[in-house]
Amino acid sequence: MPVIVIALSGRQLPLLQQQDLQRMTTRLIEEIMGKRRSVTAVMVQSLPSANWAIGGEALNDHLRAAQVDITITAGTNTAEEKAGMIDAVHQMLNDRVGPLAEASYVVIHEVAADAWGYAGLTQQSRQQMRQLI
Repeated sequence: MPVIVIALSGRQLPLLQQQDLQRMTTRLIEEIMGKRRSVTAVMVQSLPSANWAIGGEALNDHLRAAQVDITITAGTNTAEEKAGMIDAVHQMLNDRVGPLAEASYVVIHEVAADAWGYAGLTQQSRQQMRQLI
């Protein structure tokens, strides 16, 4: 049940381009990290370049920066899978909306199974129910 927030500097992307990023990111997390497509949420946000600074200097519209936050359940992926996802997301964004500033980040947040969930159940509850079956 990953939740992925892609924040980009610069003008808002056209709807079709946002949808392309959402589909591609969902495909990557399914293929690289083995996450279920049906419970993967991807949000794309844009911030004006003037609101995003690197090294104390506001960006301009010629160079985009990105911050991608991926939230997953702790302990469900290997270091290699996480590294592969970070690389693939960076490359995908650079190819589709780049060039990206060097100070563009992909962060994978691992949350304990008892601290989050969906449809009213924690991930820990879901794990326990699967063990009973």
